Amino acid sequence: MNDWFRSLSVLGIAFVGVVALTFGLAALIVPGAAGSAQAPTVPTPDASGRVPVTPNGPITTIGGLLAVTGDREGTFVLDHEDTDQGYALAGEQGGVFFGGDPLGVERISYDGLEFYLEGDDCELEPGVRDDPSGVAGATIRCEDIEDIRDGGVVSLEGTVGVSADVLGLRGDLPPSGGTIDIGDQAYEFPFAVLTLGIPDGFQPAGGFLFNEEGRVILHFDWDVQTHALAFENVEIDGVPTEIDRGACSLSYEPIGRLNPRTNTAELTVECPAVQMASGETVRIGGTIIADLVDP
Repeated sequence: MNDWFRSLSVLGIAFVGVVALTFGLAALIVPGAAGSAQAPTVPTPDASGRVPVTPNGPITTIGGLLAVTGDREGTFVLDHEDTDQGYALAGEQGGVFFGGDPLGVERISYDGLEFYLEGDDCELEPGVRDDPSGVAGATIRCEDIEDIRDGGVVSLEGTVGVSADVLGLRGDLPPSGGTIDIGDQAYEFPFAVLTLGIPDGFQPAGGFLFNEEGRVILHFDWDVQTHALAFENVEIDGVPTEIDRGACSLSYEPIGRLNPRTNTAELTVECPAVQMASGETVRIGGTIIADLVDP
């Protein structure tokens, strides 16, 4: 087995493991997504001079406002998400970092203050998923949390929009995964996450699908010239077979939005005749549910 492919396989396995543990395989992007591109509208102060932080109606955009009271009073504006290291909502004043199982608020940076949180320091209450946008509301309440450098004690409260799948809210979308036939053998792939573009950071373009036993790896690549996903390589029991670009057709039909950065789609692969490394010529084909990312 070529060293380059072995390296790619190892990276793919590591990537899938990280995503599965952290987000239930859901950290994906589609251009023009409502929640990702639009900053929250900052309401005008009410009669008492305070800015309301509880929206009326469904939450359809990423971000929102947290009311801050205590030693550093103000309104914490969060206008985008950050997935470089886990999942966070961020703005000019800092960020709110989520993690753990069950999901909670692990850290808050606000106006030069740093809060490392545990236990019941903060309450995270999931709201309702908005299917067209893939956004869900989440209410955050943190009572009397203390800056790690003794810079002050504050409380925060408000409702923000987050990627719905981060909260475990997939809605009516089917789970990703499915069956691909290689010759007369059907292989089950328990999840499918592919990237439609060249991402920043570790996440690979295209991606890898692994069958339940890990014996079969399908490698997909994103072509920067044609802006299309291609079936690149199949590995069975450690033996790779290169797939000629003209040997297969690949199409996907969107089903719905998993989150503002994700489309869930039916992905169909059809390769009428592929000559395997063993010398055998077989058909490779099938339709699976895939979560498709476009950074």
